[in-house]
Amino acid sequence: MFIERFSLPTRVALLGTLGMSAWLIAFSRIIMQAGDDWHTDDYLITGLGLLNGFLMLVNTAGQLRTMLRDNMKWFTNNADILSWVSLLGSYGAVLWIQRIWQPGTLDLFLLSFMLVIHSIHTIRFSLPVSIVVLLTPAVLYGIQAGGETGFYLAVFIANQKLVLWGLGMGVLRELLEADKLKLANARLELAQARLADASRQEERRKIRQDLHDKMGHELAAMNMNLQILEHRIPELKTHKERATLEQTKEACQRLFATLGDVVGELRRQTNRHFYDQLMQMLDRVPGLDVSLNCNCELNITDDVVGDNLLCCIQEGITNILKHSNARHAWVDIFYDDNQLHVTIRDDGTVPVMRRAGSGLTGMDGRMRMLGGSAETGAAENGGFLVSLNLPREALI
Repeated sequence: MFIERFSLPTRVALLGTLGMSAWLIAFSRIIMQAGDDWHTDDYLITGLGLLNGFLMLVNTAGQLRTMLRDNMKWFTNNADILSWVSLLGSYGAVLWIQRIWQPGTLDLFLLSFMLVIHSIHTIRFSLPVSIVVLLTPAVLYGIQAGGETGFYLAVFIANQKLVLWGLGMGVLRELLEADKLKLANARLELAQARLADASRQEERRKIRQDLHDKMGHELAAMNMNLQILEHRIPELKTHKERATLEQTKEACQRLFATLGDVVGELRRQTNRHFYDQLMQMLDRVPGLDVSLNCNCELNITDDVVGDNLLCCIQEGITNILKHSNARHAWVDIFYDDNQLHVTIRDDGTVPVMRRAGSGLTGMDGRMRMLGGSAETGAAENGGFLVSLNLPREALI
């Protein structure tokens, strides 16, 4: 469609321009009806017309401010005082103008523009409330006009209001879809990075396991056999032979120690890998300032534990992006009472989840698999809190 060639901000600006144009047309008729000889009613009608336009701008600015404050997210709110005051004041002003002016048929249609232009603001409410708010002014306007003209006028206004409301819902839906796409792209980038590193993780895990389980056992057996050999045939060995056997034992012990260092280094690489992946994930979070606070003693050496913790932290951040209007989030990782604690909290004013969804349930399942637990609830200073707990033994 032709309209799709315009960017989303352009379409928003276009709707705003059309709204102001419609208001100016209606207001111009109010000015023209007064003529040159102004009376008290003319001043009152003009003031009510200006009030209608002012409230339209106030409501528009308030809803835009809400979206910007909530990082371009949108939440329906049937208790939005600003929207209710603006809409009731705007509709009341038009109905009052109609009663004082008693305009003719043409001016009735032109004046109705001042009702129609506010329809887009009802996207703030839920569907049933929006329909009532849209249709009630149209019915009252038609009743005041009276007769057959009033009936068709009410139908006309209701039709125009529903069309404009539908356009607003379409723009809002596209905005929300764009935000979802941005979130999905960020999650996809993280998933691709983790998949690209998966083979290297598996290879490192296998090497560490083979070194520890196979080579380590062989070296231990070799050292034991050398000790047995030393005690069983002491009379057959010369001093030189004893020295050679002793050097072999020492070499075996050094090799065993070296093996321990190699396995330990692989474990430290696993720990560094966890932090690298965590920082990479948090740096890619769109539209949310995430702060990481870690205990310097934290040491995660198990790949399975690290991977599950990353998944849980990612799910906690994703829930904030999807369901909260938060601008900041904090991830704290620390030891306390012989347990590892990971908390994810935000500064949003909308609960992340009213009940446990699949994401939060999945976090609990991952933690239980590792011998820990996951808890969710309201944070002390507002927002939402996810708490992950693991016993220290699970990290060894």
